[in-house]
Amino acid sequence: MNTDRTPLPTRPRRALPWLMLLSAALLPACGGDSGEADVHQTGTAAHVRVVSALLDDEGRVMPSDPAAVPVDPGAKTRAGHYATAAQAEQLQRAMTTAAIATQVDSGVDATTAADLAVLTVYGLQAAHDLDPHAPVLVRGDDLRLAALVSNRLHDNGFTRVFLVTP
Repeated sequence: MNTDRTPLPTRPRRALPWLMLLSAALLPACGGDSGEADVHQTGTAAHVRVVSALLDDEGRVMPSDPAAVPVDPGAKTRAGHYATAAQAEQLQRAMTTAAIATQVDSGVDATTAADLAVLTVYGLQAAHDLDPHAPVLVRGDDLRLAALVSNRLHDNGFTRVFLVTP
């Protein structure tokens, strides 16, 4: 015990940079990827694309990315919840079966396509025992038709319906 109040010798801080480098190298091996950035390695340069979240930490809907808002006024939804393809993919990876995804098939007539998409959501909701607050991702080649499905789902009580735009 040091009773004379003289400072104790300290270790040199030369090990700190090595520890930081080692922890950064081991982070991906430990599953440290948060899924919030896509990194594509090309040669020696890395291109990072940050993807904003659709839901905050408490599950509330975040404001839509301006790039996801459709230009066509007929493709806009009443709720105004939009997602880019990258945001939708990130949400599905994070929530697995707790998020519902449906595709509006433009290969059949509009009424049948909309009905099938809505029924798919109800089927997945029942299969995974989800409540109407589960996030729903609506995709489709015809954004007006997909917006119609989003509006129907929202009108039927689903609170977090996102129209996925290209």
